[in-house]
Amino acid sequence: MRYRLLETVAEYAAERLDESGQRAQAERAHLTYFRELARTTDPLLRGPGQLTAIRRLEREYENLRTALRHAVALRDEQEALCLALSLVWYWQMRDLRIEARNWCREVMALGPDPFTEPVRRAAPVWQRCTDAPPPMTGEVLQEARRGIHLAHLACMDTELDAWQSPRSQQKLRAISLTYEPGLPQNCRLPGLLWFFAVMLTGDMERLRVIIDESIRTCQETPGFDWELAAGLQMRANFLANRTDWAGDAARDADESLEIYQRLGDAWGTADRPLRARRGPRTQGRLREGRRRLRGGHRARRTARSPRPRRPSVSARLASALLEAGEGERGERLLREVIAHHEDSHSEAMPAARLFLAGWLGMTGRAPEAREQLRRLRQDFRIAHFIVFDAFILGAEAWLDATEGRYEECLDRIRKAMERAADPLTEAIAPHMRSGYLIIGASALAALDGGRRAVDAARCLGAFDALLPSGHVAQRQERQTREWAERQARALLGDQAYETAYAEGGGLSLEEATALL
Repeated sequence: MRYRLLETVAEYAAERLDESGQRAQAERAHLTYFRELARTTDPLLRGPGQLTAIRRLEREYENLRTALRHAVALRDEQEALCLALSLVWYWQMRDLRIEARNWCREVMALGPDPFTEPVRRAAPVWQRCTDAPPPMTGEVLQEARRGIHLAHLACMDTELDAWQSPRSQQKLRAISLTYEPGLPQNCRLPGLLWFFAVMLTGDMERLRVIIDESIRTCQETPGFDWELAAGLQMRANFLANRTDWAGDAARDADESLEIYQRLGDAWGTADRPLRARRGPRTQGRLREGRRRLRGGHRARRTARSPRPRRPSVSARLASALLEAGEGERGERLLREVIAHHEDSHSEAMPAARLFLAGWLGMTGRAPEAREQLRRLRQDFRIAHFIVFDAFILGAEAWLDATEGRYEECLDRIRKAMERAADPLTEAIAPHMRSGYLIIGASALAALDGGRRAVDAARCLGAFDALLPSGHVAQRQERQTREWAERQARALLGDQAYETAYAEGGGLSLEEATALL
């Protein structure tokens, strides 16, 4: 039974506590109790006790926030570090990124910046910083300080402007140099978040080494099963989105799933990558992906108590439904995600609006699609991040082409190409520029009565030649390419089209881009 005091009664009790001179002692006891509750509950979030652990933290969350406020007010760095680090995974599970960012910032201010140059290299730390109550000493304390900064970094999309400054870029470089691949603390949260800094400095080749070495450490270390599952899942996501990396995304995803299921982690089971299952039997694997994600919905509903399911899983499932031809259900699910999380800073909202805009454009509702993109730019700072800006510009250019605004399409696609050529964009989305060639080709095929149809055919030839092996086209891409080829062939005739197409196959990406 949980009782709540009326505000006037609570004020009276506080006055009596002050009169007794025991407020400081009571606040310290409260802080200690709830720090221990968070510290001992955190490990339970990764196994069969997940639901009970989530409900416990949810039920006591106001007490946990009060304990954090006490720790910060007392400037007790160690208590604040232990409590905040114990909540990092809960914050991520609950999509409480603004909350996480604000508390991490408060706790960071209590101690020295561990990433101040000259960089102090991290030594191996095999235990979690929260395995024991404070005080922390030596390398464990140093890693705890690094960990709270890394947890703050993971919320960077909520304050992108701050991360664009020279000082912040210097910090990212310092973070990337602090660790060596394969350290045990980088196999688990929050040390795992180190990869953000490496990715944002554009060193994708090193990122692959980091992921591989982290998995190797987990495989060789007893008791690192959950960490192994997380590492395999991360590698599967990267392999699925970077076909230039050698590896088997499906195998990693399957092994990760088996571990999560064996551990009884419904959350990890639900996050199994869908794209990892795509290949020659795409539709069959899409059906399997939908089944997995629906199972994830059920798992998330269990793991999230009475609250709504995690929106990122809903957005992914909706995308799979659209791709598999279940448009009505997919659209309905995307609209649910947007309606339920419109006033929040949910990580799923940018993807949900992009997916919905694409579907609306494919079904003849371009004005509504543009409104989704407008809201995306208005509501999310991440829309102004160069990588995401390139995605949105590409979507806007595609909508221009569908509405016959071919000059506007080419103008936007040129801007998108410029942003896609940025080193960070190329590191994260290496095939974006080649993919945009077909949007440009669709405009060229219809521009000026077809006078640029030869260049359209060349762009299509270049696009096909530049595609990595194993590439599986999405529905929007397939439809755009088919339309552009049909238009160009109708204007040129088959022979002239094939000649121009073959010429395009010999062009470099830069040469093909110049045609736009």
